[in-house]
Amino acid sequence: MRNENIAVSAPTILLISYHFHPSKEIGARRPTTLAQYLVTKGVRVVVVSAFEGGQIDAGAEILPGITAIPVRRSQSSLIGFFVSLKRSVSREAGSAAATSRDSETSLKRARPGFAARCRTGFFRVAYFVDEYKKWGWQASHAAVRAGRHYNARLLLASSPPDSVLLAGTLTARRLAIPYVADLRDPWTDTVATLYPKHRIELKLLRILERCVVNCATAITSTGSTVAETLARRYRGVREKIHVVRNGYDGEYRCTSTDTGGRLAILFAGELYAGRDPFPLLSALARLLIRPGIDASRVSITFMGKAATYGGQDVIAWRRDNASVVPLTVLPQQTPAVVAKAIDASTVLLNLAQQQHLSVPAKTYEHLSSGRENLLICENDSETAQVVAGISGVKQADPRDPAAMEEVLLDLYRRHVMEGRLTAPSMSEVEQFSRAAANEQFWALLRSIAPLDALPAEPRVLQPGVPGRSRQ
Repeated sequence: MRNENIAVSAPTILLISYHFHPSKEIGARRPTTLAQYLVTKGVRVVVVSAFEGGQIDAGAEILPGITAIPVRRSQSSLIGFFVSLKRSVSREAGSAAATSRDSETSLKRARPGFAARCRTGFFRVAYFVDEYKKWGWQASHAAVRAGRHYNARLLLASSPPDSVLLAGTLTARRLAIPYVADLRDPWTDTVATLYPKHRIELKLLRILERCVVNCATAITSTGSTVAETLARRYRGVREKIHVVRNGYDGEYRCTSTDTGGRLAILFAGELYAGRDPFPLLSALARLLIRPGIDASRVSITFMGKAATYGGQDVIAWRRDNASVVPLTVLPQQTPAVVAKAIDASTVLLNLAQQQHLSVPAKTYEHLSSGRENLLICENDSETAQVVAGISGVKQADPRDPAAMEEVLLDLYRRHVMEGRLTAPSMSEVEQFSRAAANEQFWALLRSIAPLDALPAEPRVLQPGVPGRSRQ
């Protein structure tokens, strides 16, 4: 559907976000639901995005009141060449290792070949900031055209990827309108943690981060730790930094607290970096061999991309410990199957280790689920701080095996012996709803730009609206 007749009475907000509806990425939820909320406030939202998962025409109404300016992402042929080179070098390295296993010392002294050094150098340059730089540049040009055409009053750029923040900075300068930089994830602090040896890249990224922070009229962060870090790092920006957390979608679920005398733990998701299940599994194994513990009343299910972690085979661990721990490992399921599994569980497991600066989206979803939450994360992490004091959330530090075992014992006593679970209450978690976050955004946006409607003057768009449907 194309917006042929648009009243200029509706103030326009320009939104740049790589992920947006109909993308299935979890990062699409925040900008999509915010855009929908803004429409209910009488605002027209023009979205510049890749719109992955759909073929969208420029100027189309992708959702009621939301105009799409699609910018397709194109893959560099040079990057494709080096990816092929990487695979070739990897095969050669594997072959060499296979024929010289008796010569480990010489392998340790061997220097990377010329092709490998070229490949490494290329990717460090090509992926500086991230691999979306070209898309960000194209998105900025499309956003400038759209902003001028629709007379945008305010720009909001939501990352990741981080190139979106740079695109927002360029666009805001050319349009001379207020700019809100939304950091859903930390930027340079993540680089400093993951790649501490890349000092040159970090210094250059800090220059770009400073540019974005100084240019933005307001900065929003999903975490208070990141917000405080930015405020300390860059002088004079504290007053324009705001914490607007992620949140759960939909309504809070009121469900039965009767466990049926079971302790049924469910993890539904992916075991990516940091989400180490083995400390919990080991603690559970120790609990179940204690005298007086009825292991037949306990179950734990992994559902999703959870067959391996860090090169370790979860399924193999299950086989080796089948006589002790009743672990079920299932592949990725449909949302309907996951919802049914949540209803059948008594505890939802959230693995959030090694994420000191951010709060996984799963944390908020669990708070509204009507199930008790088991959170595995470091005591000094942002996630632990967010849930502190909320009833129905049991948090354990993976570095403290004894404390983790005690948490599991407490769950066993209440769920199995007493037959009751404790879910977070609505009054405790409604502040973490997506609706509450959108209200925060609306108050902030209204404080920095005039968003009240002007007298209606219909305008008919001519063919060739801003943006391009094919990049």
